[in-house]
Amino acid sequence: MKKVFRVNEFMLIVGLVLTGLLCVASAGKAPGNDIGLNDADDGGAAPLVSQSLDYTENPVDIPNPDRGFYRPEGYVIPVDSGTPGLPDLGAVISGTTVFVNARIVYMEFDLKNFSSNAPLNGRPIGPWSAAGDRPPDYGTTQPLTPAALDYVRAALQRIRDSDAVAIVKFNYDGAGYTYVDNDKFDQLIHDCEPGAPKGRVWYETGVLNESDLCGIPGHEDQNWVQYHLWQLRDVFSEFEDCIMAVKAGIFGPWGEMHSSSYARTREGYHWLLKALLDYVPASRSILAHAGGVMAWYNVEYGTDYSFNNLMPAPARGTPAQRFGMFNDSYSAGSRGGSYNDNGSLSEGYALIGTGGLNDFNRIAALTWIRNQNNFYGGESVGPGSEDNIYPRYPSVLYEAAYAQTTHLNTSWNRRTYKLWGDFVYNKENVTAPFTPPHDGVTRTAIFDPVYDGRNGMEYMRDRLGYRLVLRAAKASEWVKQNGTLRFEGKIQNVGFGNIVNRKNVSVILNAKTGCNTFTALTNLDARDWRPDLDSRADNTTAWRDLNFSINMDAFGEVPPGEYDIYLKINDPRETSTNRRCIQFANHDLWNTSLGANLIGSTTVAP
Repeated sequence: MKKVFRVNEFMLIVGLVLTGLLCVASAGKAPGNDIGLNDADDGGAAPLVSQSLDYTENPVDIPNPDRGFYRPEGYVIPVDSGTPGLPDLGAVISGTTVFVNARIVYMEFDLKNFSSNAPLNGRPIGPWSAAGDRPPDYGTTQPLTPAALDYVRAALQRIRDSDAVAIVKFNYDGAGYTYVDNDKFDQLIHDCEPGAPKGRVWYETGVLNESDLCGIPGHEDQNWVQYHLWQLRDVFSEFEDCIMAVKAGIFGPWGEMHSSSYARTREGYHWLLKALLDYVPASRSILAHAGGVMAWYNVEYGTDYSFNNLMPAPARGTPAQRFGMFNDSYSAGSRGGSYNDNGSLSEGYALIGTGGLNDFNRIAALTWIRNQNNFYGGESVGPGSEDNIYPRYPSVLYEAAYAQTTHLNTSWNRRTYKLWGDFVYNKENVTAPFTPPHDGVTRTAIFDPVYDGRNGMEYMRDRLGYRLVLRAAKASEWVKQNGTLRFEGKIQNVGFGNIVNRKNVSVILNAKTGCNTFTALTNLDARDWRPDLDSRADNTTAWRDLNFSINMDAFGEVPPGEYDIYLKINDPRETSTNRRCIQFANHDLWNTSLGANLIGSTTVAP
């Protein structure tokens, strides 16, 4: 329980003080205990002493928020009413025997009921149709109803009530009915967004829609997509605590930001990303494509960035830094010799630079992702031919570390994931040289002996996003009730990626006898604990400072006694006691009930 003193606790506190003094007197006689509580004067500071903790990494699945394999779930937003589901967070990764306790749900909300251009139950009739096929039903362009917004709230409430966070995506054609891709056809059929110029009417009559404005009083200058996002603004804000990021996947079939009329103009990207920047809370990231973000930036700031003239790394807290990326064909490699992951890495290339695909450069795209210091991940596709090195070890490992990959789909693609699960993670296999054809440079991945003999999927599962290991810890041997608790330590982020969303970092004093806890917020920023391409434990240059000094009055009135020191890392808006807290990957430091990591102990003296 937290600090609440009452009269009937007085005798207990006195007993603890007397017990503490007796222990001190006894300890003072023991060999090696030269410094007792009475050995320093009133103005003296206690020495920092090394803590007896395990500073090695435990190579197992450590479930943490904002990182790792995610569980996908589709939702069709109803006009009237509905009950949303939630997938099991625990799952065996497709194509492998590797289990993961996921902490991300990828929520795909389909708005097809709110667009007259969105087929509800099949593809439009065309030369790809079979004899006897019937045209599909369509949605109706209209505002999101109260029931629709309540459905989204109910789905996000299920996330809040779980241990997970959500990547949230809205689109108008989650089933991909407006795209045909088979042996004879590979094309968009028509726009799916409400009010879009080449929607159902254009497809059936050849007449373009002249205006996409919604006409809603007070929103006459907004098109229907902008208005729907405006309606969702309050929902984003209400569930800021459990939203990891919002995907800008609203254009085109599957919401993959290709093919539709809006996705083919820099103006379309500009107004969409501008709306998301306005309506998604500033603390949360927006997942888009590199080319689209640079198109937005060029329109917004009058620049001319492209894959040949790369947008510089943005400063933390700026609008530009809020953009991460979702790759719909992660590690796919070549398509027609472009090495652009089936177009996902190069998406938006036509809107920047010369507009030619020859401008695209894989290294430039991955460097843009790395410079963003934001979320990067997605879903894989089939591995292609055996000479395609990109989805295979060790190339996939090297690029994951370079691009700082944070999240992947548990379910897609099983054939690619089987390759990772079958890969034996040992020094010979990991350090085998490889030469990517996009630049012909031979590279070697770094082998981490902690995972020697395990499989490639286990390593990928554990390295996605951040992974924190406490490497050293010194704490005040004792601290007076009116003194300052000091701590000096080292922490290493051995994961591929960063902590992206800001976290509160708090220190908890947990009484070794009784159940009192006392908490003080520090000014530490966990986002500063950046990873290094070399995540091995002996790379001490990758160890980051973990230092703080806290005046004891910040904890409140702490009774004398012995205390364990814990570090709690969670979202500033978290409403629960111990959900969505960050766990270190050390052995035996985690306290589930506190949602915090043991980093040492100290004695509080009068």
